[in-house]
Amino acid sequence: MNSLRIIRGPLCRSLLARPPHIFIFKRLKFSGRTKAPDKPKSSTLPDTPARTRFAPSPTGYVHIGSLRTALYNYLLARATGGQFLLRIEDTDRARIVPDAERRLYEDLKWAGLSWDEGPDVGGPFGPYKQSERLELYNKHAEQLLDEGRAYRCFCTPEDLDQMRSISIQEGTPTIYNGTCSHIPPDVSARRAANGEPHCVRFKCGHRPLVDDLVYGRYTKPDPEDDFIIMKRDGYPTYHFANVVDDHLMEITHVIRGAEWLVSTPRHVALYDAFGWQKPLFAHVGLLVNQDKQKLSKRHGDVDIASWRDRGILPATLLNYVMLLGWSVGKGVKGQQEVMDLDEMVSRFHLSFTKGDITVNDKHEFLQKAHIKRLAKSTGPEAVSKIVLPAVEARVRKCEEARRNESASPDGVAAELGSMVPLAQPQPSHDGSDAIVSRDYIKKVLESDIQNYKDAEAYVSRNRCLIWQVPDALYHSNFQEDLANLHEIHVVKQEESTADDRAPVPSLKREKLRVSDFVATLRDLLQKIDEEVWKKDEIEKSVLSFIKSVYATPDASSNSEPQLWGYHLLRWVVAASRPGLALIPSMALLGKEETMRRVEKSYEIAKSLELNSGEN
Repeated sequence: MNSLRIIRGPLCRSLLARPPHIFIFKRLKFSGRTKAPDKPKSSTLPDTPARTRFAPSPTGYVHIGSLRTALYNYLLARATGGQFLLRIEDTDRARIVPDAERRLYEDLKWAGLSWDEGPDVGGPFGPYKQSERLELYNKHAEQLLDEGRAYRCFCTPEDLDQMRSISIQEGTPTIYNGTCSHIPPDVSARRAANGEPHCVRFKCGHRPLVDDLVYGRYTKPDPEDDFIIMKRDGYPTYHFANVVDDHLMEITHVIRGAEWLVSTPRHVALYDAFGWQKPLFAHVGLLVNQDKQKLSKRHGDVDIASWRDRGILPATLLNYVMLLGWSVGKGVKGQQEVMDLDEMVSRFHLSFTKGDITVNDKHEFLQKAHIKRLAKSTGPEAVSKIVLPAVEARVRKCEEARRNESASPDGVAAELGSMVPLAQPQPSHDGSDAIVSRDYIKKVLESDIQNYKDAEAYVSRNRCLIWQVPDALYHSNFQEDLANLHEIHVVKQEESTADDRAPVPSLKREKLRVSDFVATLRDLLQKIDEEVWKKDEIEKSVLSFIKSVYATPDASSNSEPQLWGYHLLRWVVAASRPGLALIPSMALLGKEETMRRVEKSYEIAKSLELNSGEN
């Protein structure tokens, strides 16, 4: 039984016992029989240029599964010097989403993919929208009718529902019973000419064999029924239009999700009926979530636009979907998996993973790696140019939540004061009502670009650079981080002399309160002119003092003093919240906002110390 492989799923059909080589696919909602190919499958690329296509339906938006399909087809075409086509399969008229086609172009271009032929760029095999190719489908359907390979079916939807009910009651397969297959062609043609509603069915009745680059040879356990190729509304079905278009557009390779493998025998039957050469098929694993359920919009961010809106780099997303069912090589991990689009083209091969592919969080590692790469090669400005719109949108959302006193999902809005002066937009001459200064947000973004993960995390991390710190946050974090320290002291270096000996340096510890620390800091900062309020000047003024402040966490005799000046400075500048380094933060905030925070923290520290009885 070594040749029996089982993959389970909700749409798998119950099968009778069969000989070896039965392949029941896991979670792909189909069953079938496979046999190893006569020759070992090769993952090498073809020697001749490949023509591939991405053929989405505008019934929804591009998600990571469809982006992966587009990417694999794109890479094969580019790696072999071939052509990559975009075709819109818009025959399901009832389910079309009005802006889906526009969003399709936007999302693919944002991701970095381009196509050689398509609805917007034209090409020698157009038109590239199926709704504009109806004459071609009718012509080929007529050919099958004339050759006796297809027939018109006049059964009403009610008739078909009744057939289905009877089949379910009798426990027989729910397939078409062939009622109209016996109508003489001349009678059929006359009824159609008289306007009687009908569809066109393809005569199949056998079990076509599929050769697949991933799964080997595949057949379904039961013969195909006489499936519909032209619907009652005059539009072709997906199966028929797909085959006709792939042949007429000279497609050589079809890479798509494994959920389509169950339909491929129908496609093979049509290719054989027309006597056409079949493309090479490669069906890649279905993407599922951690619960092994097929991805959908109910299960998180599968829509490409949601990744863009989160501030994920296009290179990150392409790299991420590339690795969902494909690998550079056995055992290759970490930085070797980080690739831009050109590197993906150069390293691409046709060895895909069988079975379901569980989505993971590798995009977080890849995002960090691509941010570092891009910032190193072209500077922080290149990164901010890509992600700034997402960061701006996140800032606007938080600011609107603050103004409306509504809770944001991550709770950030509750910890925001008014916007700092530099973050507030300048009065506009065109009457626009901007909420935030784009120039300032750009400076914030570029100052801490190495810690950028996504827009939400970045704004949360750097909130104290964009909004003022509420008094309540100073109070709560003072009590949590500073109130229970045993002692804070500053270490001063003095020189003493004895007799005729040279001066001897000595260290003097001087106890101080938090308010004393803030007062000294205030005096040092006040001396800096606003014109030279920059990182170097601030460091020159306060760094030696910050490094001289220590604290003893508890009263234990074994407790060693620890450098504490930076902890106190972070409380002053950001109420102890993590974020950008402190001196660069002060330079970015400007002298006005920094001194405002120093004065506020002094007053709060003084008040809390008085209430606690400190002298």
